[in-house]
Amino acid sequence: MSEEELLARIAWFYYNDNLTQAEIGNLLGMPRLKVSRLLEKGRQQGLIHVRIHSRYEGCLDLEQKLKQQFSLNDVRVIPDTDPTGVDINHRVSVGAASMVVSKVKPNDYLAIGFGETIMATLKNLGSFLQTNQVPVVSLAGGVGTYMKGISHLDASCDVSLVPAPLRVSSKKVADVLYQEASVNDVLMASCSADVAVISLGSIAQVEKATMHQTGYISLGEQKVLQRRGAQGDILGYFFDQNGEVLDGVKLHEELIAIRPERLRDIPLVIGVAGGTVKAEAILAALKGQYINVLVTNEAAARKILELTGKLE
Repeated sequence: MSEEELLARIAWFYYNDNLTQAEIGNLLGMPRLKVSRLLEKGRQQGLIHVRIHSRYEGCLDLEQKLKQQFSLNDVRVIPDTDPTGVDINHRVSVGAASMVVSKVKPNDYLAIGFGETIMATLKNLGSFLQTNQVPVVSLAGGVGTYMKGISHLDASCDVSLVPAPLRVSSKKVADVLYQEASVNDVLMASCSADVAVISLGSIAQVEKATMHQTGYISLGEQKVLQRRGAQGDILGYFFDQNGEVLDGVKLHEELIAIRPERLRDIPLVIGVAGGTVKAEAILAALKGQYINVLVTNEAAARKILELTGKLE
């Protein structure tokens, strides 16, 4: 029996015949834990789709309002369960992985940004990427920032990382690195991807911001950018409330990453961010039209619509 057939049988027994995982294990001669793992693998690979028929599923009303307001291809709003927001990154990353599975076809190129949420998303996509032979390419430098997610992928997965830091010491060094074939080839490939998944950073996160936690920007630099009207960042590039990338920023000249404007050349760009602290940044990114698919949580979705005056 092939693994795919085994997954199909287990799914049928579990969802259609209402057998417990222990009963399925006894029926097929395997431990209950293996049954549980195979069910999860089937969901990650897109072989099993669970449909919840409820008007509250995925916060459908919020999804429709966001989709219409910003002309988005798709939206996934994850229901909130923890008012403290402790589990937001995990829950949003699961939703992001599910969105990627629904959008990426076999042999499509998947470009990825960096950050904790994106690495968690990549971890959840391991089996899917391998099974569907989906090449993965990074949108920015900083190999170390990608390793937390890459390390969970199977060795057979085709992964291309930009062989350079995310931020270098000067514009002169950045210009030299951009001319290196090994760097340029990966960045060019990322711009030719079929689907991209990126995180949206917020200037309001202060010391919790990914760019600060990874040591690429100081709190002093953040304060200067905030005074200049920065709302958030994509791949290290900071933008204002209208989604316009700030001019004359030294940091931007020292980055080894795709500029946000070039994301518009990718057919499908999935923006992933959760928490009300990121609402203004998400709204600015939507105005800048850098993303056409959004995955966020319920509280952030409500805040975005409140800011636009569309929450009724």
